[in-house]
Amino acid sequence: SMSLLDASCIRVIAESVGIAQVSDEVAEALAPDVEYRLRDIVQEALKFMRHGRRETLTCDDINFALRARSCDPLYGYSGTDPPRFCRAKGTQDVYYLDDAELNLADLMAVPLPSMPRPPRFTAHWLAVSGVQPDVTENPTSA
Repeated sequence: SMSLLDASCIRVIAESVGIAQVSDEVAEALAPDVEYRLRDIVQEALKFMRHGRRETLTCDDINFALRARSCDPLYGYSGTDPPRFCRAKGTQDVYYLDDAELNLADLMAVPLPSMPRPPRFTAHWLAVSGVQPDVTENPTSA
């Protein structure tokens, strides 16, 4: 078949979510269904991208597509700038993420931000037996 996902891909996905052993038969049976569902989500995400008149598919488009299919969104994957991939020299289909190089010494020299204040809680009675006590926390009855 012309499937992009094979049994080894399904085993890797299963291991990444904590399922240690997946038989060959199960992996072979799941591969077409997983590919179908992935294609469905991507095609739905492309609709959101086109509706937004953009040429770059974003994580938000994928999340909108997942929500449209009643699935949980992907947490932790978002950003205003899409990642920039560069083609590796001398190759046709190898890409890498173009990240800026950071100097660790410069990062260590930056002072740390101040610590936030610890949370505080106060409690008071808003009303006791239908009567509002005359305390500073309660609004005045003028």
